[in-house]
Amino acid sequence: MAAALIEYIRGRWALRTGVLRLLPLVGRRLLAVAIALQLVTGLLPVAFIVATSTVVGRIPGAVEHGLHSPEWRSLRTALLVAGGLFVLQQVAAPLEWTVGQLVSSRVDDALRERATAASFGPVGIGVLEDEETIDTLGDLIEPWRGTGFSPGSAAVGTLFLLARYIQWAVAAVFVGVAYTWWAAVAVAAGALALRVAIRTGFGRLQRVERTRAPQRRRSGYYRDLVVTPQAAKEVRVFGLLGWIRDRYSVEALAAVQPVWQIRRRNIFGAYALASPIWLALSGVAIVGAARAAAAGSLTLGELAYVLQAVALVGSLGTVMEEADFQTEHGLRALEGLEELERQVAAETRDQGNADASGRPRVEIRFERVTFGYDLARPILRDFDLTIESGRSLAIVGLNGAGKTTLVKLLARLYEPQQGRILVDGVDLRDFPAHAWRRQLGAIFQDFVHYELPVRENVGFGAPTLLHDDERLRSALGRAGALEIVTTLPRGLETVLSRQYDGGADLSGGEWQRIAIARALMAVEDGATVLVLDEPTANLDVRAEAAFFEQFLALTRGLTTILISHRFSSVRRADRIVVLEEGSVVEDGTHELLLAENGRYAQLFRLQAARFGS
Repeated sequence: MAAALIEYIRGRWALRTGVLRLLPLVGRRLLAVAIALQLVTGLLPVAFIVATSTVVGRIPGAVEHGLHSPEWRSLRTALLVAGGLFVLQQVAAPLEWTVGQLVSSRVDDALRERATAASFGPVGIGVLEDEETIDTLGDLIEPWRGTGFSPGSAAVGTLFLLARYIQWAVAAVFVGVAYTWWAAVAVAAGALALRVAIRTGFGRLQRVERTRAPQRRRSGYYRDLVVTPQAAKEVRVFGLLGWIRDRYSVEALAAVQPVWQIRRRNIFGAYALASPIWLALSGVAIVGAARAAAAGSLTLGELAYVLQAVALVGSLGTVMEEADFQTEHGLRALEGLEELERQVAAETRDQGNADASGRPRVEIRFERVTFGYDLARPILRDFDLTIESGRSLAIVGLNGAGKTTLVKLLARLYEPQQGRILVDGVDLRDFPAHAWRRQLGAIFQDFVHYELPVRENVGFGAPTLLHDDERLRSALGRAGALEIVTTLPRGLETVLSRQYDGGADLSGGEWQRIAIARALMAVEDGATVLVLDEPTANLDVRAEAAFFEQFLALTRGLTTILISHRFSSVRRADRIVVLEEGSVVEDGTHELLLAENGRYAQLFRLQAARFGS
């Protein structure tokens, strides 16, 4: 029991100090109201049992002396006081809940703003893809995907527990005043022992629930497949509802069954173990009070108070308070947020201050770069590549060759695990990330379809030019998308989603041209490196070849990097490199690579024959 008590105290101290960091977010006035309300709701039950005990104690005298006696008037006054206290308790309960919701909202809103700010902070996206980070922040950003308790819940839970402890302490003191000190100590210690045992079980339960976060996340994903429009077509056409339902059931049960087991074993087991202690100590106090009343040293009212107070003191340990779950689980999201902020701060401190404007003037060089999303299986290993400034480079290869990974490293969405990337001889990490990215215009294969007007979908390539219609139309024209926009109901102001009034949706090829225009807007704003990752995957092969021919002419003089797995569409590039398994296997012009009759020539002819060109 001593070890359990020490563990309990340490755990509670860590949790409460965590909550103390949250309370300033509530605001002084609301926090003062919340604390005052907890003091009131903590004292009202004690006052009520004092009043009802007084009523019980005054009944014999009132009965003996009649309706018009002072004893009867005293009983009536006690009844009125007890009734008033009862009404106050009914009023205080919903008020307590309302204030608790305000406290929770203020804390969570403030922390969501911090989480949003932190999510913009990392130089790369690796932290945001980390499973543990996603899971720990889930209870803050999307509580329904996690345990359902946020840091705001933890703050409210701790305030609710304040009322419980007030009741426990004041009721125990009154037992000592009304009866004897040893009875007060006995019931207080018994209730605390029961609480320690159950809370220790709660702690073990919470640790198990943490390990089930991946299962909760997957079950949430399967649920979203059914209820969100993105997957609705395929789910219904392919008849996937039954399969998704089964997978949802499997993952949901995998998330909760271990929790059920640990709950039965640790919480109810702890309750069964500690209950005899509570029953023995409270029983001694009750029997002692009853004997004292029988001997005449304790009045009927005092006995009534002791019996009610013992039950009230014991509620600290016998009620599995929701506030405990709120505090236990809610602070996990706070821990995740603070860890994310620490990582962001560390990355920010490591940023250099070299001037990125106008670069590259000579070249970009990948020097013995090794990188892999799984360290055991690197995608790039000792990778070397020089990209000359002001020329067009096409990077081709089969899926999985490392083409997109190379671009992500260049954009500093990830950092090399070994080696370095040099820009005019300067390590890429020596430039502030935001300054280097201003030199880039990039469209990735999985570019975003913003449910926003055309103006934003194109202008996001250069936010400072969002309201420059001439440049927006110029970028759209060069991307072959101006005619598409002129047919839309509101032109540049048309929202690209049918979920909005007056909105419109586009085909895959049309969306791709909008995305290309977005990249060209970055060039309008001074970007010197233009990266297009599979920019025409939704166009047919002839339209793609025509686009590349026009595009390379329009971007002459820029450092242009084209990623494609279609060998036949990039023949106009100044230089072509072929990637296989994360390495450059061929390097040269289209004509030179054909003459070498190697991998490029083989795949080019294979694809050309397939498409009849």
